[in-house]
Amino acid sequence: MSEQAMTRQKAAYSLATEVLGADPIIFINPLTVLASPAWRGVEGDIWRASTEDTSIILKHYQDDTAFYVDQVPAMLAAQEAGHLGVGPAVLKCIPEDGILVLSDLADPWLAGGLHHALDMDLRSAVIAQKRAFQRGVRLEKTISIFDEIELLFDITRSERIATHNDIEPFMAFARDASEKMNSLGWDEVPCHRDGNTANLMVHPEKQVQLIDFDLAANCDPFEDIGAYLIEFFETDGDARSGFEEWYGSFHEGLFQRAMIYGVADDLRWGLIGSIMGRRSERSSLEFSKYAAWRFLRLQMQAKRSEANDRIRLAA
Repeated sequence: MSEQAMTRQKAAYSLATEVLGADPIIFINPLTVLASPAWRGVEGDIWRASTEDTSIILKHYQDDTAFYVDQVPAMLAAQEAGHLGVGPAVLKCIPEDGILVLSDLADPWLAGGLHHALDMDLRSAVIAQKRAFQRGVRLEKTISIFDEIELLFDITRSERIATHNDIEPFMAFARDASEKMNSLGWDEVPCHRDGNTANLMVHPEKQVQLIDFDLAANCDPFEDIGAYLIEFFETDGDARSGFEEWYGSFHEGLFQRAMIYGVADDLRWGLIGSIMGRRSERSSLEFSKYAAWRFLRLQMQAKRSEANDRIRLAA
């Protein structure tokens, strides 16, 4: 363990002792951090600290993610989720240190995975929680995914970071999509903005809690839907059924609007993975491999004639 990692661990242990009111009996990292095949635990060190009768989770943000994670808005969004009951309660928030202390969703709660996308009851629970978050108070941060993409693309260009051979067509699609969305306009609501199934906690009784509000912001609610659809459904036909599950009825123009955001989500994460692959000192994590996977899925969507049809049909 590096000296920096030891310092971070000691700080987390000290805070855990303060919150618990006693030295933890158990102090462990409860998950394996991955960048590929799933993006899990990358944004911060995670610690479970337990006494005989209480267990908490500490999240200490990593500095190398600051280019895409605004820590203070993310922590405040997690607090709001806890207040709404759609995420774990935040017990302590220290924005200046980038540390959150949350209630622990212990056994029988499990981290979500792609296999949970096959369960209709769980999908309904995910949708209910995300929609409940959208009905909450306005968040501190407001942004469009297309603005994020431009900022990330600028980083790759200025630092000469390799991305994908088709990055120019990808960016052309994103810019055309952004222009269409600007012409249509949108309502701004609080959104989780993360379709990753690893950012769900699942209970055997079909309950769901949302975790990791690192990208949360006020945005078009169809961005939330698109990020969900692109993660949960492999085919366009299945995604259409998924849209109806979320929206309550099917509307071609609104479905295409959501799918545009889903395609853009792959571009955003492809760029993030590429930048992390170049910048991060955590060389054991396969950031570039994750980027390649997101770009591959993007390639299957953005280069087909259907991509222009999505923009034309979006409402």
